[in-house]
Amino acid sequence: MPAAYLLDLYDTLVSADWMAWWALLGEITGANEDQLARGYERTRRARNDGAFATPEEEIRAVLVAGGTDPSEALVGSVLAAETSLGTTITLFDDALPTLATLRARGVRTALVSNCNRSTRGIVERLGVVDAVDAVVLSCEIGSSKPDALIYRTALDALDVGPAQAVFVDDQTAYCDGARALGIDTRLIVRRDASPAEGFAPSTNGHTVITALSELL
Repeated sequence: MPAAYLLDLYDTLVSADWMAWWALLGEITGANEDQLARGYERTRRARNDGAFATPEEEIRAVLVAGGTDPSEALVGSVLAAETSLGTTITLFDDALPTLATLRARGVRTALVSNCNRSTRGIVERLGVVDAVDAVVLSCEIGSSKPDALIYRTALDALDVGPAQAVFVDDQTAYCDGARALGIDTRLIVRRDASPAEGFAPSTNGHTVITALSELL
């Protein structure tokens, strides 16, 4: 058993209905799926790194990047919808039980998520903050996976070295970033997930699991 686990949030610990989100966003903005995808992809790094001063500024940048005119009313509607989405995000059934068992065994855990500022409220509402030993959100530290800093921040928070930890994520590239630092990895591919970034196109040699309970 490793001394620590670093765990991703979305589609690893929690589930979100991303397809419903895209459909709702299309209704609100009148934009097609390609425009929406372009807006979110072009701003992904800036959003994850907390580059925007306010949620409104962030939404406005997404709309502009996708070719949609960001009126004040539209920005407000999208922000309200995003807030509503946050209330529908749920934990996978094995998330908290696995974290509790790891804690009982003396294994330290850290949440390591690429996300925007809305995620802090989500993990607090779901009780994830209390279930792990450290919470490392990219938007709060200005570094996102697969950059080395976010992994090192989590390792430092748990006071462990790379060889003592295992990183769990649903994205191959993020597992690659951890492995480059000497951290063992698990690529989680949940059968009922629909990750916003798409399913991992390749395992790239990472050990695959389909549930967090397989860590025990």
